[in-house]
Amino acid sequence: MKIGAKFYRRTDFKLTLWYTLTFLLSALIISGFLYLRLKHQLIKEIDQFLLDETMEMERVLSQAPQETHFLMRFEDEVMGRKYYPFFFQVLNREGIPLYTSKGFGELGYAVSEEVLANAMLGKETRERFFSSKRRTPYRLISTPFHKNGTLNGIIQVGTHLRFVRKNLVHFRNNILIALLIVLALGSLGGWALARRSLSPIGYIASKTRAITSENLSERLQVRGTKDEMDELIHTINGMIARLEDSFKRLAEFTADTSHELKTPICALRGEAEVLLSKVRPPEEYQEGLAHFIERFDYLIRMVNDLLLLSKADGSQAELKMAPLRLDTLISVIVSLFQILAEQKGLILKIGPIEEVMIKGDKVRLQQLFTNLIDNAIKFTQKGWVLITLEKNKEAAIVRIRDTGIGIPEEERENIFKRFYRLDKSRSRERGGAGLGLSIAQWIAHAHHGKIEVESELNQGSTFSVYLPILKG
Repeated sequence: MKIGAKFYRRTDFKLTLWYTLTFLLSALIISGFLYLRLKHQLIKEIDQFLLDETMEMERVLSQAPQETHFLMRFEDEVMGRKYYPFFFQVLNREGIPLYTSKGFGELGYAVSEEVLANAMLGKETRERFFSSKRRTPYRLISTPFHKNGTLNGIIQVGTHLRFVRKNLVHFRNNILIALLIVLALGSLGGWALARRSLSPIGYIASKTRAITSENLSERLQVRGTKDEMDELIHTINGMIARLEDSFKRLAEFTADTSHELKTPICALRGEAEVLLSKVRPPEEYQEGLAHFIERFDYLIRMVNDLLLLSKADGSQAELKMAPLRLDTLISVIVSLFQILAEQKGLILKIGPIEEVMIKGDKVRLQQLFTNLIDNAIKFTQKGWVLITLEKNKEAAIVRIRDTGIGIPEEERENIFKRFYRLDKSRSRERGGAGLGLSIAQWIAHAHHGKIEVESELNQGSTFSVYLPILKG
């Protein structure tokens, strides 16, 4: 978070706002649900109360329909109730009032066609209506009663919902007060949680700003909470480690390149000064110039190899991928080295070669196997060099075996490094700059393959190249 940034742009403010809004929305949904459930429950209790009174009246009227004395006594009892006084009305089957309690007529209620229709079907009707003179809502249940299986009349029992509405208003007010309190506490808690959650970001930002190319060895301290912030710190530490490794390799590469170029150039200058130190016969000048050309060829090969590796590092090296017969390619390359092997007194053998189709860059693959076979011949004083090709379900495997000097176990991890040579003086005499295996490894990786090495000192080496076969 930038110091001095506008408050509403700060991440902790945005997180707190989202916490608050989410909490408020959730609380409103829960409160609304509770309000509706309470309302439903209160109305349900009122309905049950009215139905109980209706059953009592129905029991008496089914025995003596003209028992008005009972209705008058019943009316005097219920009208005196304080909280839920109720009114009632008895209708005949046509909907004409036979008995109406006091105050019922003042409500302005009119019997609807739905009540009569439901009564004919033997169903009760529940209504909620407002009086024409009062704002208080009323609840009314119309229940048909029968005698000897036939509709005898309709009992209508109702009461006001004043206390129901009052209870709902109290509940709503209490909920609103509770929401304000909880919202305030939730906002403070959300702010504290956001600040606590984002506090490591400030440490990460300040620490990473302090890390430059001069102190890439420094790392961020892991808090040990094993949460997302720890994972982020591990990721940043991994990135810094990769950058440190890249800087080291770049520095080593620059130093090695400078050294490798400086040596032949100084040698050329020295030889030129010797030739110019006195007048010499033309043959010596010709011999010196021929030696200069050999040195220039060496430098040109080195520069081309360096340019290729530079493009590979920058993912700019292009491969012209096409289907090709790997067995044919290997056979052609081996035939080119037959004369060189014979000149050194070596036996260059080609073993079992299976027919394999792969997809690759023909020129780069030629360069890969040329480097490996050339190394095998260079570092083998006597014996043989054997090249085989086999395949499994996933890959083609090319093995180059020799009976040469071998590679010490502690040196095997270094042989693919640039400018690395086991014996630099002898390697330079052979014309090598220590880039061949680095290029070979890059070519293999660029083809989604790999190179493995097995070797014993003074017993020989085996380089195995794995390349994915072309399926379908």
